[in-house]
Amino acid sequence: MNSNFEDPNKEKEERQTIIERPIAEQPLASFEQQESIQWKVEIFTGIRPTGDLTVANFVGAVAPILELQNNGKHPMVFVADLHAMTDKEPKIAMQFTNDVVADYIALGLNPEQTDIFVQSTIAQQVGQLTLYLMRHISIAELIRVPTLKDKLKDGQREENASALLATYPVMMAADILIQRAKEVPVGEDQVPHIEVTRLLAKRFNAQYGQTLYVPKVQQVETLRIRSLKGEGKMSKTNPNGAIFLTDSLDEVAKKIKKAETAFAGEMSPTLASHVTLAKNLTYKPEDKVLIDEIIEAHMQGQTVMGDFKKIFTEITLRFIENFQQRRAQVMSDPTYIPSILEYGAKKARENADETLGSVYEAMTSGAKEG
Repeated sequence: MNSNFEDPNKEKEERQTIIERPIAEQPLASFEQQESIQWKVEIFTGIRPTGDLTVANFVGAVAPILELQNNGKHPMVFVADLHAMTDKEPKIAMQFTNDVVADYIALGLNPEQTDIFVQSTIAQQVGQLTLYLMRHISIAELIRVPTLKDKLKDGQREENASALLATYPVMMAADILIQRAKEVPVGEDQVPHIEVTRLLAKRFNAQYGQTLYVPKVQQVETLRIRSLKGEGKMSKTNPNGAIFLTDSLDEVAKKIKKAETAFAGEMSPTLASHVTLAKNLTYKPEDKVLIDEIIEAHMQGQTVMGDFKKIFTEITLRFIENFQQRRAQVMSDPTYIPSILEYGAKKARENADETLGSVYEAMTSGAKEG
C-alpha cells in the first residue's frame, strides 16, 4: 500500500480535498452544472439499521433531518441495509430495518413530508450504477479517502478489512446520484464521501456529456455526545454510559445519577456534553434557562450538580417516555411501516430507472473521443 497512507501530515489536506490533483487535470468547463439536468430529490440522506438507538443518535442523526423537514424541505431518507454489510451480517440489517424506521417516525419523522425506502429494494439499479462509476476512480484514490483511514485506525486492518469498506464511497455516490439529489446533509466526517460523489458525477459528465446531477454538500453541525461515564462517545458498545431509547425510566434515572460531572468551578468536556444533550432533548425554553442558571452557579463555585442532575433526569425521562408512547402507536398497526416503505420504494425506483436510462444512453451514444 502507498506509503502516504500512514502520513499524518497529509491527512488534514486530504480530508479537505481528497483527490484534487486528478480534478485539476480535467477542463473546468466540463464541470459546470447544465440547466438541462434536473434534480429529483431536494434533500437526500441515509440511516443505518444497526440496532437500538441512543439519545445521542437522536441529537446527532435524527434532529438535523427533523429540522430540515420542519423548515419546509422534503427529504428522502433511505435505510442503508446494503451499506450495513460493510461490518454487519445481512440478517442483522434486515432484522433492524423496520425497527429503525419506527424509531425515526416516533422521533418525529413525518412520512407525509419525508419519503422513506429501503436501499436493497433498488439493489439492482444501485449495483449497476456503482459498476459504471467504478470506471471513473482509481484504487489509489479510494485508498486516500480519509474515512477509510479512520476505519483502519479504529481496529480494522488491511489484511482483514472487507473490500466493501474501500468501495463504500462509490456505492454511496451511486445512492445519491441515482436519485438525482440536489443536496446531501452530512457531518464533517462524511464530507469526503460527498466529494467523491461530486467528483464521479463530474468525471462521468466530462466523458459522456451532461447526464448526472452534481449534488451540493450541506454540512450540518455534528454534536458529539460523550458517554455518561466520560469514556469516549456515547455508544451501544459502552451500555453503562449510554441512554438507549428502549431503556426503562428506572434505568435512565439510575444511569444519570451515576453520571460523571465536574468539581465546582470547573467545566469538564463530559459536563459540557451533558448540558448539550439536556438542552437538545427538551422542547421547553424554561428548561434551558434553568440549566444556564445552574451552570452559572456551578462555575461560580457553588455545589449545584445535584440540581443539574435533577433537571437532566426530568428532561430525559420526559423525552424517553414520550418516544416510547409514540413508538407503541406506530407499531400498533403491522401494515403501517410496510406501506410507508412501499410508497417510498416506488418513488425511489422511478427515479433510479430514469437515471439509469439516461446513463445508459449517454454511455452508448455520448462518449467523447480521446
